[in-house]
Amino acid sequence: MRASVAVVIAGMALVTYLTRAPLLLVLAGRPLPPRLTLWLRLIPLAVLPALAVPLVLAPGGRLVLSPGNPQLWGAVVVFLLAALRVNLLVSVALAVATVALLRAFG
Repeated sequence: MRASVAVVIAGMALVTYLTRAPLLLVLAGRPLPPRLTLWLRLIPLAVLPALAVPLVLAPGGRLVLSPGNPQLWGAVVVFLLAALRVNLLVSVALAVATVALLRAFG
């Protein structure tokens, strides 16, 4: 690895740390308000669809509603398991397995 690449990586790590550490250090050991705690707990549920929706869309940015779209079936699996209140990690793992199986055998 070139030295310039290592310097860029170290710089990005430092900037990331400096933007996050102060808030964490200030809040360490303090009880958070219940509303903020709820908001923080809901962040993964907001991030998951933001990451998953572009994967479900076809390359042209269109939603392909066909049985041959494995990503769509993965999204259906996650949606159904979320409706049944299954653990988020389990839901995502089963959706990934569904997409992998459909791609392997389809």
